[in-house]
Amino acid sequence: MRRPTLDGSLWTVLAVGQAAAPAPRKTLQDDPAFQRKNYQENIEKDAECNRSPEWGPFRAQLLQTEEDMRVELAYEKMMEWGLENVTKVDEQSKICLLGLVAMQFYFAHMLLFEVGSVEAAADAFRMMDEHSGALHPDLLDQAAGYGKTWPISADALDSLRRALLRASAGGGTGGPDRRRRFKNAFGLHDEDWSQVWGSWRPTGAAPERLAGPWGPWGAAQAGAPKPSFRVFVYDPDTMPALRALTRGGSFCKHNQWGMEVALHDWFLACPCRTDDPEDGLNLLGHDHGALSSSAYYRRMDGGRDHIFAWGSGMAADGPFATWRDWVPNAIFLMTEPELWNPYKEVVQASYAPYKDILVPGRITVDDMIALGKMAKPFDERSILGHFIGWPRPPHPSVMPPEECQNSSCPLNVRSVLLARKGEEMLHVDVDVPYMESFLGLTSSLFCFVPRGKSAWSSRFFQTFFAGCIPVLLNDRYEAPFGEFVDLSKAVIKWPMTEVDALMEYLKQLVFQDSDRLLELQEAGKELRCWYAWPPSWVEWSWLEMNKSKFNKTCQDWHLRNAYVAVTRLLATKAGSARSRFYWPNAAATPTALERPGAL
Repeated sequence: MRRPTLDGSLWTVLAVGQAAAPAPRKTLQDDPAFQRKNYQENIEKDAECNRSPEWGPFRAQLLQTEEDMRVELAYEKMMEWGLENVTKVDEQSKICLLGLVAMQFYFAHMLLFEVGSVEAAADAFRMMDEHSGALHPDLLDQAAGYGKTWPISADALDSLRRALLRASAGGGTGGPDRRRRFKNAFGLHDEDWSQVWGSWRPTGAAPERLAGPWGPWGAAQAGAPKPSFRVFVYDPDTMPALRALTRGGSFCKHNQWGMEVALHDWFLACPCRTDDPEDGLNLLGHDHGALSSSAYYRRMDGGRDHIFAWGSGMAADGPFATWRDWVPNAIFLMTEPELWNPYKEVVQASYAPYKDILVPGRITVDDMIALGKMAKPFDERSILGHFIGWPRPPHPSVMPPEECQNSSCPLNVRSVLLARKGEEMLHVDVDVPYMESFLGLTSSLFCFVPRGKSAWSSRFFQTFFAGCIPVLLNDRYEAPFGEFVDLSKAVIKWPMTEVDALMEYLKQLVFQDSDRLLELQEAGKELRCWYAWPPSWVEWSWLEMNKSKFNKTCQDWHLRNAYVAVTRLLATKAGSARSRFYWPNAAATPTALERPGAL
């Protein structure tokens, strides 16, 4: 058996001893992510917690107690059982998860709405979020007996989460109705906002846009520091049509599509938020049902002042297939610039470069930290190229899938890569646990990012945290934030049908230009923090992030992250008009003309 290693700028081949007998091959289904969770038996077999001599009686007493007195009972038992201790909380979560969530919910609710301490409420909610976020909202409601077994619901938890984020806008006074606090829920304070906005403007911005009462492009306005536009976030508590779309934010934020939740959290806690829907851009949910109950989406032509977030490969065409009839001019914050294979009949992408903003998928803090810890120094990386994934044909609009099923079809670039499995210097495989993929990411010089079911892939953003140089094999994909980040310094983008030539080029680069490899990797380190979605302080991972090496990975993570990038780019999309029609003394207009902006 022979293994290649990198020695300076040359590849050398070292002979190693006879390998031991291989262990049974594991597949993706063997990964811990797909294994039964510790809380499941507790929820399925004893949601009432009657097996526990403490929690069963507590549940009965809680249900018999008046609503406004339940927090006193919850606090009494919390102190009696020592549940301010994190270790004891984790132990009790395995005995009575829903009881623990109910106790912490009442405590956090009291701290926010009765005591008025946002910081203390966030601490309590964060503890609850770690446990409630493990449950799908439908499972939580079912296990709670829809309020009859435990007096909690997914909607109530969601509402409290949003209230906390709204109350934690911080970073300035924010007007007479907002309590001043030094930092907001994402760690930004007054001076940070001036750094974010004061010295930056989009390439090609007209000089006249830099003048005016706000100074530099996007500089802070009077009051709380905020950009020269404001965002109104629709509230599911007042718009029932939105509740189904926003259920279970604590649960849904965990996956690669969780940036949809993250963006809503960001704008709720942002000093740029306005509580007046007439005063700014409008951040909405997903479908025409929500629009039907809104009086504001018709204010501008085609919803031009509305923002939608789309996380999956289906983009807007899945959850909102009729968007062109309702909001053809709305701003989309989306991961997908191309077409999604399962939607064979869709031939026009919902992404429009002139109005939309491409964003990265969400990588968890745990993954970013783990990849950083596992990343090997460049001179210890023994693999030239890495790819783990399933074969995918192109979209039917490009070529009939039945005519492009294997590696004989260059457009099926994943199959072309997988056909090289077993080749020396390559780590290529399919259907393996996530850890196997992480090992490849952190041990390889180059990581291939081919087109899959659609253009975007979370693997692209993982490569930067793994210290691997991404090689895009995706002709129709442009990575996010190219408006102000020079991707060509950190990324190789190669024609997807020229894999053979690519392999020769990469070997030549290693043999003859190893300094260029280090330059690409260093540029990737500078770029990677723009692709991070750090958690807010209502999430347990906020603590993990602040006590971990993530602060060394991204030392200025509160200033250089995907939220800041999106907010910057929104400045180029916002217009000065607040309605389709306007004139002086509009309020005194005869009713026959209706108000400005109405149809």
